[in-house]
Amino acid sequence: MRLLTLPTVIALTVVAAAAPALAETAPSRSSTIVVAADGSGDHTTVQAAVDAVPAGNTRPVTIKVREGTYKQQVVIPADKPYISLVGDTADPSKVVLTFDAAAKTPKPDGSGTYGTSGSASYVISAPDFTARNLTFENSYDEAAGGGSQAVAVRTTGDRQVYENVRFIGNQDTLYANTPSATTTARQYFRNCYVEGDVDFIFGRATALFHNCVIKSLSRGAADGNNGYVTAASTEITNPYGFMIYRSHLVSDAPAKTVHLGRPWPAGGSATARGQVLIRESWLGQQFKDAPWTDMSGLNWREARLAEYLNRGPGAAVNGDRPQLTREQARQHDPEDYLRGADGWDPFRSFPTGSDNRLGRQVLPENDGWAAEGAGTTGGSAARPENVYTVSTAAQLRAALGNPADNTPKIIYVKGAIDADTDAAGNPLTCDSYAVNGYSLQAYLAAYDPAVWGRDRVPSGPLEEARKASYDKMAQHVTINVGSNVTLVGLGSDAALKSFGIRITNADNVIVRNLTITDTSDCFPQWDPTDGDEGNWNASFDNVEVSGATHVWLDHNTLNDGDNPDSNQPSYFGRPYQVHDGLLDIVRGANHVTMSWNHLSGHDKVTLIGNTDNGTRYGETDKLKVTLHHNFFEGLGQRTPRVRFGQVHIYNNYYTGGDNYLYSIGVGAGSQVYAQSNAFDGIPAEKVLSVLKGTAITARDNLVGGAPTDLVAAHNAAHDPDLGADAGWTPTLFTRIDPAHTLRGTVPARAGAGRLR
Repeated sequence: MRLLTLPTVIALTVVAAAAPALAETAPSRSSTIVVAADGSGDHTTVQAAVDAVPAGNTRPVTIKVREGTYKQQVVIPADKPYISLVGDTADPSKVVLTFDAAAKTPKPDGSGTYGTSGSASYVISAPDFTARNLTFENSYDEAAGGGSQAVAVRTTGDRQVYENVRFIGNQDTLYANTPSATTTARQYFRNCYVEGDVDFIFGRATALFHNCVIKSLSRGAADGNNGYVTAASTEITNPYGFMIYRSHLVSDAPAKTVHLGRPWPAGGSATARGQVLIRESWLGQQFKDAPWTDMSGLNWREARLAEYLNRGPGAAVNGDRPQLTREQARQHDPEDYLRGADGWDPFRSFPTGSDNRLGRQVLPENDGWAAEGAGTTGGSAARPENVYTVSTAAQLRAALGNPADNTPKIIYVKGAIDADTDAAGNPLTCDSYAVNGYSLQAYLAAYDPAVWGRDRVPSGPLEEARKASYDKMAQHVTINVGSNVTLVGLGSDAALKSFGIRITNADNVIVRNLTITDTSDCFPQWDPTDGDEGNWNASFDNVEVSGATHVWLDHNTLNDGDNPDSNQPSYFGRPYQVHDGLLDIVRGANHVTMSWNHLSGHDKVTLIGNTDNGTRYGETDKLKVTLHHNFFEGLGQRTPRVRFGQVHIYNNYYTGGDNYLYSIGVGAGSQVYAQSNAFDGIPAEKVLSVLKGTAITARDNLVGGAPTDLVAAHNAAHDPDLGADAGWTPTLFTRIDPAHTLRGTVPARAGAGRLR
């Protein structure tokens, strides 16, 4: 716990950076001062550069710091305004400003310990200060020295801006403060990264964190308490403390073990009533259902702690999570926190660069169910160190990392990557995965219906060997995509071959511009009890969205590549099927948009909901999916097959094939709204298939170029009749194109390599 009585600020001892012993140059008349550890600049330490700025400075001065690690405590005093401290690179991790003092660390002069305030690596008291493209760090080693406050930066200046800056530490990383309890200091943190565990954003300042990544480190606490993000000590006379706005609060800590914060009565203050607003942000699984708690005798309900329109697995609305009303939110806009009496407005006027690469693009507003709430942004907020370009399977797996780590990431796929290769890039075959004596010939001999019969599923050593072989293959070819990730292909040739892409229990994922092909199963199971004649059942989907929310799948090409099931042999009189679904949305997945994809050459395509038991995964109010402008070419069935969900199917183009069964499956509890689609080479009476469903809304569709009532066409050929009202009307869509235009536009623009 933080000490309530903070030590008096002491004069900081400056420790020289590890650099050649060169004499410092005289103060430069230039408005730019260069710091380089190797002596190639004006100074070798940041403090020397600050000292070169005259007291009472009245003009902008840029201190440019070249790549390197600079270990030194630095003070930028209040009488040196208009300083910009800038890393000489766009990657802030390459310019590290660090020191390793903790509150309990003895000072070199023997006068006691540093204390919380004195532990700061940097003390920045100057007004009108800017930092950009660098890292502030307190590198105190908690594992070796034990837990202690260890501040990376202590700020007390007004009108300070931090852009693309990393703040690294554990307890008390960022001390956003004011000169005194009777003064205010406004600080704007934009596109920043802050990490820590206990009270790692704390103090009395008015601070806006905008589009930042705020990471709670796991303390491994046995009591289930992995720390606190904020500890605001806002004075009761100040309506604005900390706002975390449109940011990502992430962690690798276990679910429900982290607090959003607690109010800190700094120095025993009787007038501190911390104000924190978490607004329109993404909250990871780490947060407790009751995320605010007391501190040092101050009841959190006496402070001003609230949320507004947050999302993600850690977001919730309950009696322990106060929410602003819309009217209250209007009084707590980002500009309000920074404006003050002088009208300071960096939120609107601060210049920023733009990045129009695909990885930074987000789902357009109202573009289907994935636009619900705060929409789908994927990894668009990724910091430079979390943007990857991969061209091998090993690089792809490393970039994806642990799916539980929900730090925003952008992963660009360059060229074609094959999952069926070893670490050296050598090809793998089905024999490479077989274990425990499995072979297809032995399996066929053991479970031939003439030997095994048709009234029981296979069991015994060879079936166990098949399962073990499948497990080995699955471990190698399956990749898991976590929350806040954008996975996107570069150019027109980006492809993932033989991978099984799993988006499981994640939130806020974008997959775009990829060819995803031939996810085949070397070890399908024979089931003689499946149907009248038995079936071979494969278990891999090209893409499976399982229990995930806010997923956008756009401009992808999905097929079986050069290994279609039609090329497979038949065994026991049944096709040896090595592929399952192309793109399934199952197990309570919700708020998904599929747009401008090209799916072809496959049988079972898209399953929405995988069981008729709606309570099993709580699916009766989930499985809300939009499919628009997809090209379903020569497919067999399930485009899609729907259970339970409110599914909007519009502006898709369908063509028939040799193995065509149906297009839209109306399953149990489904609420399908099929609008302005076009079907060619498909009999009107076969477009719909009733699979325990009772109704569908179908309007403005074309079959063979002619306006067709799909429900009437089905009912004329089948019993029982299908109802014509699904019971809802979609509201989340951008534009409905006339169906007669789809034959020309969708094949030309759908699929990978077609983004423009």
